[in-house]
Amino acid sequence: MSIYYSDDMSELPVRWVTKPGDNKSDPNIETMTYGLFSTCSKSMRSGIVTRGAEYLLLGTSRNGTRVLSGYYHLRWYTEWKAGQRDYAIAADKLHFVEHPMPFKEVDKKCGTDISKPFRGTRLLSREHCKNIVALLEHAADATPGYLEEIDRLERFNLWYGGYRYIAWRQGVKFSWDHATNYLSNDSKSAVAVHNSTFSNRWKCTECNGEVINRALLKRCPSCGGLGSLRPN
Repeated sequence: MSIYYSDDMSELPVRWVTKPGDNKSDPNIETMTYGLFSTCSKSMRSGIVTRGAEYLLLGTSRNGTRVLSGYYHLRWYTEWKAGQRDYAIAADKLHFVEHPMPFKEVDKKCGTDISKPFRGTRLLSREHCKNIVALLEHAADATPGYLEEIDRLERFNLWYGGYRYIAWRQGVKFSWDHATNYLSNDSKSAVAVHNSTFSNRWKCTECNGEVINRALLKRCPSCGGLGSLRPN
């Protein structure tokens, strides 16, 4: 179970596309991936690969209440930082619901205790995962609606900030065509870099350009260098 930031400008709990200074790309349901375009939740992604997890259950907070929104059925992974156990994961199936369910209700129906406080990620048994997946699948798949909302929020960014993802200076939607830029073998990521910095400022080792963003970006918005940003 992983908790993500959702966008309060949408009735559906899509990721926080419009978050100021930190537009979110995960969960990236357009490509059915997590961690392909971002550096967030590294330990969660590493744990999935290490344990051979079959499901990634996804929840978020809405009006102060944690709710269950969907799941990934996991199928593939790739290591983008050689030797650093930093993986991108991909699914062969996903399912998101229109009306997310409060964790307390999930506990009652699935025999879980996910309503107890936890930070970021929570490990669940195979049986509990199966129960939650069955609960989600009892409701219609609303993924097409999520995709429409993500596009709407990206166009909001585009109108007011000039880009779909402003700090990244990215004017295009996420897709597998765009993903080729993140699957290159020429990453400069051999050096471990923290995901955040006190100043929210980063400098590119290739073009010396400066980037302002709350989280480390995989690619430099100025020159496209992969894994080239360092705290500034």
